[in-house]
Amino acid sequence: MSITVSSEQKILAITAHIAYMLGGLGFIIAPLLIFLFRKDDPFVNHHAKQALVAHLAILVLSAIVSFLCMVVIGVLLVPIVAILWIVLVVTSIIATIKALNGEQYYYPFIQQIVDKL
Repeated sequence: MSITVSSEQKILAITAHIAYMLGGLGFIIAPLLIFLFRKDDPFVNHHAKQALVAHLAILVLSAIVSFLCMVVIGVLLVPIVAILWIVLVVTSIIATIKALNGEQYYYPFIQQIVDKL
């Protein structure tokens, strides 16, 4: 099934996926704003929702490990979080390429959460 996707839609979808490059909380704020303001656009909304949930998941996991590092236990989990961030970057690049081609992308492991939004 082929759908026509405009350049603006592609740019917004790509921005949602690579928002972690904005630094700070930009990786949450950008996909959230795109998700909230483009609810009427199924293509952009889908990509923003996927990116938002993936970015929130990595933020929560990072916060938990950071907290656990304060009580020493988390030091052992730092490599796991590093691997998760690498997975996020790789999947975001794949999602960006899919969005550029006007295709849908589903991040691994988070689809049940995304479906609830």
